[in-house]
Amino acid sequence: MRTPTAKEYAHEKLGSEFEHALSTYDTRRRVEVLVDQFLTDEMVAGKTALDVGCGLGFFSERLVQRGAIVTACDIGPTLVEQTRQRAGCEAVVADVLALRDQFGPDRFDVVVSSECIEHVPHPADAIRQMVSVLKPGGWLALSTPNVLWYPVVRTATILRLRPFDGHENFSTWRGIRRVLKSADCPIVREHGLHLFPFQFKLHRLSTWCDNRLQPLRGAMINICVLAQKRT
Repeated sequence: MRTPTAKEYAHEKLGSEFEHALSTYDTRRRVEVLVDQFLTDEMVAGKTALDVGCGLGFFSERLVQRGAIVTACDIGPTLVEQTRQRAGCEAVVADVLALRDQFGPDRFDVVVSSECIEHVPHPADAIRQMVSVLKPGGWLALSTPNVLWYPVVRTATILRLRPFDGHENFSTWRGIRRVLKSADCPIVREHGLHLFPFQFKLHRLSTWCDNRLQPLRGAMINICVLAQKRT
């Protein structure tokens, strides 16, 4: 049985600072893309869904509103309880690198995970675990930061402009595609978010760029993908 590293509990240790550090705009945009744009009613209503790395529960809440039967999980007990209260769904403590052991194979119709895999030692292994608990034909909606922006994020951390001290293993578009293809869960839809930092507060312009400039998604901050497990 794996023992998670102290760095993997970074969000749990932040306590109330975590919610204060979140961008409402950024969170809303990721919910809109991963849940509202990627998942149709047929894909989510009445279906079993797992929210991996649920954090404060915003994705679980929206999945519940869309009619899914939601199980939320996170490594942090406090975050799990906050999600349970926010979304009114089942919420459990779980290790993203041991999802198969906890839930069993081929368990869920949908897995959603936003800004989680970068906070573990091996993001590719986390993706494979998510695919393993998906039913054949099931859907994975995933987002993670683009490694292109890592120097900016790291500089902000060094300057203490953001209260975080955990793993930050950012990915590339090519790497995410390769891992999902090798896991027999090829990508069927891609979407980038934030051509420039959302901290600039130019939210209307940022949304316009997201909607109109997807050919430039390789340069955007967030990698968002929808993949389907082969039957």
